[in-house]
Amino acid sequence: MLLSRKLLRQILGALWLIDGVLQLQPQMFTMNMVNGVMVPTVRSQPGPIAASLNWIIAVTTHNLTTVNLAISIVQIVIGILLLAGIWVRGTLIASIVWSLVVWYGGEGMSMLLTGQAGALSGAPGAVLLYPLLGLLVYPRRQSVAGQTEDGEEHMLLPRAQFHYYLAGFWFLAALLQLQPYWWASGQISQTIGGMTGQGGLNAVLIDPILNALSASTAHAELPLNIALIVIFLILGVGTALYKDSNIRPWLVASIVVSAIIWLGAEGLGMILTGMATDFNSGLLIIVMALACWTHVTPAVAPQQQEIEQKKHNVQTA
Repeated sequence: MLLSRKLLRQILGALWLIDGVLQLQPQMFTMNMVNGVMVPTVRSQPGPIAASLNWIIAVTTHNLTTVNLAISIVQIVIGILLLAGIWVRGTLIASIVWSLVVWYGGEGMSMLLTGQAGALSGAPGAVLLYPLLGLLVYPRRQSVAGQTEDGEEHMLLPRAQFHYYLAGFWFLAALLQLQPYWWASGQISQTIGGMTGQGGLNAVLIDPILNALSASTAHAELPLNIALIVIFLILGVGTALYKDSNIRPWLVASIVVSAIIWLGAEGLGMILTGMATDFNSGLLIIVMALACWTHVTPAVAPQQQEIEQKKHNVQTA
């Protein structure tokens, strides 16, 4: 594979570590975190879920510094342990549980139950994709002599099946884009434009791009939404049906589309605003695509095999 299991584990660890460091940004210790990150996730949620999220927000508001420090410490510890390869199994299990806690309590399940979620808004949520990568690098049992650490038999989620999960993301993205919310006039443009004005370096580097895209899409949202649905469906079918070296063009297309969404709709996860808590889902889809990339070793000609065997016999004689 292009990315070894060890390298994937280290990438996952780096993402967790960076998320933990982002949680230490000064604005995270103010009500900006509550009002800017948590409160918006309550809108249009079903009643019981909205009530539970409001309770979480209330607890966070009254214990803002403690909660924020706890979140940061947990994520930094997970990141360091994964990077160092210490207690990998336990750390991955803890990271999966923590991902689900953050996905629900901090992101409102990425608004999936509101009818407003979509790939353009970051659904299904970067933190929900972390467990997939965690399962992909989880060592099912200890390696034995003569077997490499990247053997499929040692992965809880075999790498050969992972392209189905990438395909599933694109099918989900197409399904979410079919919701009435995305057919309403101005929704795509407003979603893109709503990512501007957050301050920081985004105001200089990212906002001009988002403003231009928001203006250009304002009068072509119907064909644009149709195009997005078709593109997502094609990517889903392509990544599901092809494998080995034949899947590479589909992985390239997935990376390109993900990068466009990550920049043009997610503003690089707002990472330069001082208010970001993660990189958003665009970057995670790129990592997932790279995790599916295979190196194909050319077959050795029979004559070459015979020569190599003779050399081996001479050396061992």
